[in-house]
Amino acid sequence: MSPLERQAKRLAAGLVKAASKLEQEVSPKGIHRLRTTIRRLQSLIDYTHPKLSKKQQKTLEELTELRKRAGKIRDLDIQLRLIKAIGNGSTASDRRAIVETINWTRARQTRRLASLLQELKDSGVFSRLPKLAEKTSGASAPDPTFSPLQKAQDVLAELAASYSRPQDLVPAKLHRLRIELKKVRYTAELAPASPEQEQFLAAMKSVQDAIGEWHDWETLVKTAEKRFKDRVNCPLLVEMRSLFAAKHIAAVSAVTHLFSARTRTRRKQPRSAVSAPKIAQRA
Repeated sequence: MSPLERQAKRLAAGLVKAASKLEQEVSPKGIHRLRTTIRRLQSLIDYTHPKLSKKQQKTLEELTELRKRAGKIRDLDIQLRLIKAIGNGSTASDRRAIVETINWTRARQTRRLASLLQELKDSGVFSRLPKLAEKTSGASAPDPTFSPLQKAQDVLAELAASYSRPQDLVPAKLHRLRIELKKVRYTAELAPASPEQEQFLAAMKSVQDAIGEWHDWETLVKTAEKRFKDRVNCPLLVEMRSLFAAKHIAAVSAVTHLFSARTRTRRKQPRSAVSAPKIAQRA
């Protein structure tokens, strides 16, 4: 059995298990596992490009819907964690108020997730995953000589070129970049373990964490702005905005460092190494 075949079967089984556990308890860990497993399976499918039936394509669309639904709960869980990082005693009452709002919203999203999980279970989505994994693992990569790590490196270089100007890292574009970098990382994970892969993944995770923290504070600020819309100078909101601004600076700095380091690396490579086949980015 090839490494990709093992990964396809492991991811399919892991997804079924993650969904089953969420039926019992919607925990932050369970939500994280479900979302990352779906992303990894999608990255594997994108890499091998299997010929899927209409029903299998529909299954992928339903899994994407499930991931996004779980993502709403993930954002709320992170917001609850971030609230604890704000230690100003004068905002204690406001913090309690925002926690109540978040908990109420989480309960509602949890019910929606449970409903969607039952709907997908009844429609047979999870029972179709083993065949989807079999179809995926039986497909061949577009170019056997072009490894997942090489593809990830190539796409990262294209992103570096696309986000080369300061105005390319404004919040709206930084959001899109955050998603694209996730795809790059999960593609690189498909490659056999090696020092090069380990170094690449570490660099990607560091930047993802920086952008992710900025995004998490952004969602919390939006929640607080909605909760305290009648209090422009709310101390808690002012503190949140300050932390949010600092996280944005850190995120931009991390991205700039990653892209500049990537550009220097490619300049040092011989022409033959740089001219690897161009692989289209996933939509």
